[in-house]
Amino acid sequence: MVTAVVIGAGIAGLLTAKALEDRFDRVIVVERDRLPLDAEYRSGVPQGRHAHGLLLRGAQIMEDFFPGLRSELVDAGAQLMDAGHAQVLTPHGWAAQGETGLPMLSVSRPFLETAIRHRVSAEFVDGANVVGFRFDGSTVDGVRVRARDSSAEEVIEASLVVMAAGRTAKLAEWLRAAGVEVPEPVSVDSRTGYATRLYSLPHNDEVAIGQLISAPVQRRGCSATRIEGGKLLVTLQGADGDHPSNDPDEFMAFARSLDVGLAEVLSDLEPVTPIYLYARTASSMRAYEKVSEWPAGLIAVGDAVATLNPLYGQGMTVAALEAELLRSHTDFSSEGVKAFQAALAKIVAGPFGMSAGADAQWSPDFKPGLMNKVMDRWQVALTRDVDMVRRFLSVVHLQAPPTSLLRPSALWKLRSAKVSA
Repeated sequence: MVTAVVIGAGIAGLLTAKALEDRFDRVIVVERDRLPLDAEYRSGVPQGRHAHGLLLRGAQIMEDFFPGLRSELVDAGAQLMDAGHAQVLTPHGWAAQGETGLPMLSVSRPFLETAIRHRVSAEFVDGANVVGFRFDGSTVDGVRVRARDSSAEEVIEASLVVMAAGRTAKLAEWLRAAGVEVPEPVSVDSRTGYATRLYSLPHNDEVAIGQLISAPVQRRGCSATRIEGGKLLVTLQGADGDHPSNDPDEFMAFARSLDVGLAEVLSDLEPVTPIYLYARTASSMRAYEKVSEWPAGLIAVGDAVATLNPLYGQGMTVAALEAELLRSHTDFSSEGVKAFQAALAKIVAGPFGMSAGADAQWSPDFKPGLMNKVMDRWQVALTRDVDMVRRFLSVVHLQAPPTSLLRPSALWKLRSAKVSA
């Protein structure tokens, strides 16, 4: 029986399992958390309580993997609205509003993850830690697993092992222990921190309010969207170390310091959860595609390869793009897995460059270049023209390449979008 083992039951692991289930006799997903039957937060997803962005490209891939998923989520209370209806404050004013044809789904991370997990036919081994790989020469042919309440190890044999364990993955450590030299990560840290609280929302109107963080002038931002269960998910964000607090009075003071009227909205609503904090937001990437002795039978995906600042909402969509790549990949020999990691690196490069490039601007040594001046004009243009909003969001949502922002038709409109001194 040909078996694939996926380490981690987060979004990346679940999509990976789905991509593999038609090509392996058996797909086993090993997860250290006990997996709840219903949508509940779990410790293995520490960012799970905070705002999650499911970009359009990711939503399209998930719908392809799981037909009817979007309707299921909306029928269960998730918010679906045109992205052009969101109230978004840029450093240069409110973004223009109107129809863009870009549907935006607002849903909590546990709700989405649970819906996906129930549609994956893999076997789940939960409450178990993978403590290392088993090697046959230079090939990974299984994983060593230990139940969380036991010191005994067992080996799950596999023809393919996929590392999808997220930010806490010990992939580099295990490879080094096997004598494989791995590169140091490239990291950029904007020192962004979150504070999130859920409120009861007594109506079903569309709600999507945001204030954008923008270096070096705007350290504070927020996101407030309606999600399933008649709740408003409010996340306050602070960059460059200017973090919101989990003290209720200080949380509201931070909200009042924003320019989107969020504090006024919250004053009429009843909070239904404590305030939760999160500040592990650095972007980091390892060039695993350059490892010459990369073992056969092993691939890495998701945050195990590159962690992206969740402020930009790219992580789940990048995982979906990687799963789409994996679904069409058939060669897991030594050369085949190297080719997969090289192709995956190309997928990651664009989103990582976007998030790390924005975060690098918080460094005191940062020197703005021509592209920064162009992006400043784009932010001005967003306040004037809903078509420019549509173009910009198509890039943000990974439906169009960043180079589309420099097309002649866009640059022509930027001529009048001058930034005030």
